[in-house]
Amino acid sequence: MKSTRWKRINAILCATTLVTLTFTVAPAQEEIEFGELEKRLTFDREPVAKGQGDVVSYADALEKVMPAVVSIYSAKKIPVQRNRQQEDLFRRMFPDIPEDFFERHSPDGERRQEGLGSGVIISPDGYILTNNHVVANADEIKVSLANDKREYEATMVGADPQTDVALIKIDAKGLDTITIGDSGKLRIGDVVIAAGNPLGLEQTATIGIVSAIGRTDLNITGGGYENFIQTDASINRGNSGGPLVDARGRLVGVNTAISSGLSGGNIGIGFAIPSNMALNIVRKLLEGDGTVARGFLGVYLRNLDEAYARAFGRKDLAGAVVAEVGPNTPAEKAGMKAGDIIVGYNGKPVSEMQRLRLDISNTDPGSEVTFDIVRKGKTKKLDVVLGDLEQRQAVFAGAPNEQPEEPEAKQLLKGVTIVDLDEETRESLNVDEEFAGVLVESVNEDAPAAEAGLAPGVVITQIDQQDVESVADARQVLENVDGDVLLIQVYAGGGKNILAIPLDEE
Repeated sequence: MKSTRWKRINAILCATTLVTLTFTVAPAQEEIEFGELEKRLTFDREPVAKGQGDVVSYADALEKVMPAVVSIYSAKKIPVQRNRQQEDLFRRMFPDIPEDFFERHSPDGERRQEGLGSGVIISPDGYILTNNHVVANADEIKVSLANDKREYEATMVGADPQTDVALIKIDAKGLDTITIGDSGKLRIGDVVIAAGNPLGLEQTATIGIVSAIGRTDLNITGGGYENFIQTDASINRGNSGGPLVDARGRLVGVNTAISSGLSGGNIGIGFAIPSNMALNIVRKLLEGDGTVARGFLGVYLRNLDEAYARAFGRKDLAGAVVAEVGPNTPAEKAGMKAGDIIVGYNGKPVSEMQRLRLDISNTDPGSEVTFDIVRKGKTKKLDVVLGDLEQRQAVFAGAPNEQPEEPEAKQLLKGVTIVDLDEETRESLNVDEEFAGVLVESVNEDAPAAEAGLAPGVVITQIDQQDVESVADARQVLENVDGDVLLIQVYAGGGKNILAIPLDEE
């Protein structure tokens, strides 16, 4: 069963909060197409050269980086309401309090909340890349440049909460910019430098290495579209939105969050959005009037675990299983079926479900893409025209990476849903005709049944030593079970097994 350790990670978004007084409104900015902005950006996509010998200083690289690093101050109005119950309690305890005491000292109204973060200039005419959580819902955004002490008012061009990327702009010309590298060429062990405004200390740089790439399922952004670079370069509150650069001073990531454990500070585990991903979001923001359009397939996917692999006769766990196909979706129109194993997407191998979801979402709606699937042991290609992810609301309920609420009739145990075993599913799973039973459709990874070894894709043939041939049979047998452990016989991969599932933990 997949570990849930990273789901419980104590991720702290790196902006800090202060409190002061007034508001200003930034001037409107001209609209720009991404193609026009791209001409103003500087790129260097060559990998870091190998075998350059000992490096005694990164000053040359940082001399190019630091002028493009900015401090970002955001402010928004927060509603404040008096606590009437607390006031009544104080009046009973101190009846001599003047009638207007609470109104004078804590009136209803608004207070000003300020945030402090970082950003990096990507074009000489003032486009700045940062995090969404640094500037989200701000009434005022101000930017302070490294070589210019005056503050600039900034406007929000667009933001994407799902990936925590935002693009803002100041009215300025001839600014120093950062060179954008290719985050796809990063390797574990590459030297990286985090720059920004940690704890209000402007123009700070810290060094480390790339500890891991492709970190997902951390629940930092809450959007299900995570693909983080992990680094041990020191990242602290206020670093959010600042650049993560390689040894040559090229942008390879945008600092976003830290795991702080119980300390509340840096413990050597920080996360950054890859520069390739961030720039793709910038493109989508500019093409989508400040919002991001994502590709939509219309299926529920599951990782190919060992039980699934045995059931499908697979020797490895690479790929993603199609658990369900939504009606009238691009997947259904292209002929994709439940039980298909997706092993390739647009010419690239598929290693696991989360990465495939990210690749699909990063593809523009309306694009024709090719899936390599395995069905009944044979590999075939399916061409699919992706829809817009907004359509998913009409097909599946719930947030990304969530299942819709299951009808009670499909629930067998806590976190376990089953369906009748039809002939098409029997054939796709290579279940012999002699075996009757019900198909396990889903198992929540934190359910007692998952701890006992029950997995999606297996067939339940007996419950409490009684044969079951349908969902109705299974539920009727379960109603008459007396005890705190349930014995279930399952069939998968040509063999049977008995599982003992505790009922007192439900």
